[in-house]
Amino acid sequence: MGWYTMALVDVLDYIPANHPRRGELVAILQRIIPAVIKFQDPKEGCWYQVTDKIGGKGNYLEASGSSMFVYSIVKGVRLGYLSPAYMVAAQKGYQGILKNFISTDANGLIHLEKTVQVSGLGGTPYRDGSYEYYLSEKSVKTI
Repeated sequence: MGWYTMALVDVLDYIPANHPRRGELVAILQRIIPAVIKFQDPKEGCWYQVTDKIGGKGNYLEASGSSMFVYSIVKGVRLGYLSPAYMVAAQKGYQGILKNFISTDANGLIHLEKTVQVSGLGGTPYRDGSYEYYLSEKSVKTI
């Protein structure tokens, strides 16, 4: 979902303002962001690996998706595609990212914790998109 929201807000940079179907992309963004915000963890401000399964067994707050959602909301508001009211959710998400996912090691390097290493669909071995599949993917620390 994070990749999708980022793609929506980023592709609008390349679609001319007068393109007859540009409004459709803006409308999709305006529908998906409120839906995503409904699944923001109310305490931590972040999102789960399986976005719509808050409290699901084994589900966990995940850094990359949370970061993508915050990015999408902030850019969407900044460019006027989304209501400024959504900045409350973005700020809560950003604070949650800082609190839950950012660490500094002994050498002063900053890391992003709890980032799923890879997720996808199809391929070999087959990735079926099930809840179990998404929770089986390895979580890593990045630099």
